[in-house]
Order: sequence, then C-alpha cells, then structure tokens
Amino acid sequence: MSTDLALSYGTLDTQASTAGIESQAGVTMAMFELNWASFEPRPGVVSASYLATMRSYLQAYQTAGQRVTLGLGLQNPPSWVFSLPGSRYVDQNGDVSSEADFVFSQAVRSAAEQYLSLVAAALPLTDFWAIRLTSGGDGEMLYPPGGTYWAFAAPALTGTGLAAGMAPNPYPNWRPGQPGLRPAQIDRWVNWYVGGLANVTTWQMQTLSRLGFTGYYQTVTPGSGTRPGELAADEQQNLSDTETTAVGAVWDRYYGMLGAATNVMAYISSVADRSGDDDCAQVTDTLMPLTCDEMDCWSATRWITRIARCRGLAVGGENPGYGLPDRLNGHYTNPSAAGMMASALRQARSCGFTVFYWAHDVHLWDGTIPFTQYAAMIADK
Repeated sequence: MSTDLALSYGTLDTQASTAGIESQAGVTMAMFELNWASFEPRPGVVSASYLATMRSYLQAYQTAGQRVTLGLGLQNPPSWVFSLPGSRYVDQNGDVSSEADFVFSQAVRSAAEQYLSLVAAALPLTDFWAIRLTSGGDGEMLYPPGGTYWAFAAPALTGTGLAAGMAPNPYPNWRPGQPGLRPAQIDRWVNWYVGGLANVTTWQMQTLSRLGFTGYYQTVTPGSGTRPGELAADEQQNLSDTETTAVGAVWDRYYGMLGAATNVMAYISSVADRSGDDDCAQVTDTLMPLTCDEMDCWSATRWITRIARCRGLAVGGENPGYGLPDRLNGHYTNPSAAGMMASALRQARSCGFTVFYWAHDVHLWDGTIPFTQYAAMIADK
C-alpha cells in the first residue's frame, strides 16, 4: 500500500464490484456520477429504481473504506429542461447548441437547483469528500465545442431571463472575428465571456454549500487553454482564433476570478496528455510571472498547477480516458516509464496533487491496462 500520505489515489466511474480489492491496494478514492435525466425524469419526481441503484454503489464504496467523489450529471438533463426559456446556447451565427445553457439562463439554473435539492435529500452531501463542478451543459468547465462563441441567446443579449449575477453581453452588436472593437474592448468582452464560467462555478458552490456540502469542489478544467501571450495576439485579430478561447478555456483568467478558497481544487482533466512532453513541476515555478513566455512550452498540468498555486488552491486531476482522443491510446496502454500512467503519477507527485484519479476504472479490469500495474505504480515511490 502507498505510504505517500500527501496524495490519494482513485479511479473515475468506480465499479462497486471491485471497490474492496482496489481499496486494499491503496486506491482509497471512489468516484461515481449521477445522471440528471435518470434521477428526475419528470419535474420534481425522483426515479425510485435509479436512486436505489446509486445508493447501492455508494454503500459499496463506503463498505470498502473509500472516500467518495460525486459527479452531478448536469450535462445529461431531462428532456423537459429544453422547454424552459433560453434553455440552449446560441452562437454568433445564430446556431443553437444541443447543450443546456447554465451560464446565461436563470430558468435552467432554477431547474437544476430543484434537482440538486432532491439529490441532497436522497443522498446526504456530507457523504461525499468532493463534488466535481463543470459548466453544467458540458462534462468539463467549457462552453460547447464547434469553434464559435456561445454568448448570443436572448438572455445574454438582452438581460431578460439572465442568470443571477451575470451581466448582459457588453457589446451585443459585435461578433467575434469581425472588426468594430479595439483590443482593450475585446479583452473586456473576453473577461465577461470567461467570467460566465466563473459565475456558474460560484453558483454551484453556493447552492451546494447551502444544501450542506463541506468538502472539496473540483473544477474540471482540461488542457492548456489560451495562454496570455496567445490571447493578446488574438485580440489584435478580433478573436479570429477560436480553438480554445471560444470554449472559455482561458485558465489564468478563470481561476483569477474564482479567487482563493481552501475547499476549491483546481482539477486538471488532462494529466499526461503529452503536452509539454508531460513535464513535471519545479520548485521555482511559482517565482515566474504568468505572462512569462517560457511557460508556453509547459504541459497543461504544470501550467494549471502554477495558476492554482498563486491563488492558494489545492490541485488534483485525472488522465485522458481511453479513446479520448484515439491518438493517445498507445500512450494510455504503454506500461513503461514513458507511458501515460507512469507519466501521470510523476506529474501528480511533482505538482503536489491532493488526489489523482485514473480514467477510467473499467479499463483496469477489461484487459486494456491491468489494475495490478496501477497498484504497483502507486506503491512504487
């Protein structure tokens, strides 16, 4: 068993059937995720059969002696949510997303608050060590994909039906990629857009805290995102580069807006994704300003850790899952010291993680990569 008291180990979507074996081998963290549509198929109505199943999983983890992390499953809303006002994102081209809009729609947030109240009544939040936070519509802290900006639904443009704490689009007649604003104005717009993710994060934390949760909030942030130098250059070009800024992945801005909190964990969902050659953190990292060009070659893990440390936040994370994307599958299954598992644990340890989860539990038991390898690497310091 691991003797590293500073770092706990877990898996994502932990299987109840193997929780006991894993716990004995040092995997002391379990994670399971609810599905909103399955939990509350009709407004205010909880599925008794689904709840019974989820309670059985929770009991299995607790019996095995594992601490449990909860995924809220907001990204899987019941169909009735989409009949609510402003329920979907709209981009600058007028295209409508398939995701529910938690950033701008107060109606969507109100429905989610009812769901979270039902969850807290059925599964006391004090049973959970951590809760994973996403943007709601997406499985991570992101706006919808597609290379466009999702800030043009009626609530965002007019303020009518706008989520509490959000301000309307500061330049409702401007569209990213088009001229008309100075770089400083575009920077203000970016702050507002990324601020939407910070606002939806704060809303979830406030809601869950009122419902009795006192553990860690894990903000699920993937990849390197847009670094400061890249953003400044793109603002000179009217935000024509839409790869990462469009999904809101400007992590130094996002975490800066959250501020410092002892129970917020900057959670990196792309550990050992081969960015920066899976480099490790150095003790001198915190001495470097976030605008330093040298950081542009760092891995996503090292970069987000540096951001978190200057905010006084805890850090944790997970590796990319098998097939997410396919190009990393060889890295995922590589059992050597250069493979994803060994690289992820090196990064987690060098960055001072509080917890690391292997994605996903099922692949430790289906022949993709053996659980014995994870257990051995946990034990090997």
